[in-house]
Amino acid sequence: MNTNVLAYLLIACYFVIERLLRKGEQALSLQPGQSDRGSSRLIWATGLFNLFIILIAPVLNFYRIGNWENNYLSWFGLALMIIGLIIRFWAAKTLGKLYTRTLQILEDHHMVNQGLYSIIRHPGYLGTFIMDIGAGFAVSNWFVLIIILLTGLTVRVYRVKVEEEMLEASLGEQYKTYCETTWRLIPFIY
Repeated sequence: MNTNVLAYLLIACYFVIERLLRKGEQALSLQPGQSDRGSSRLIWATGLFNLFIILIAPVLNFYRIGNWENNYLSWFGLALMIIGLIIRFWAAKTLGKLYTRTLQILEDHHMVNQGLYSIIRHPGYLGTFIMDIGAGFAVSNWFVLIIILLTGLTVRVYRVKVEEEMLEASLGEQYKTYCETTWRLIPFIY
């Protein structure tokens, strides 16, 4: 089976899992909280743009724009996508009802520092970033991969900054202490 098709199936799995993991009205709401500062819209727009780029990769490959012919890299990409999906799923399950589509402070918001959150403050974003990079590899196109890397990293750095400001304002010293013992997104790097 073509790695493109498998990549598209994994992306479809991601959307199904995302919907199933969100519990409650606030978790499903597209209404951002006061502290969102446009980060949710930026995440969605970038995600849709990257999805479009991934979907047109076969066309780019047909015209020899950025394509490579290395099955090992394509299968490596699928493995990355699965790893990213697992990380995202694990992060969402750990957050439980605090797992929302937009940045918002819920009525009984509290610190979560179990599981992956004991090492990384934003494992869900790491999971989707790994999945995005994997998709770039899976569709066998370096042009697509570079676009995904640049847009994905840029939007996540902004989102992390905004989210951490919101959480620090809400959770105070407890969150500051947590930040001193964890990595933002990528262990040992950021």
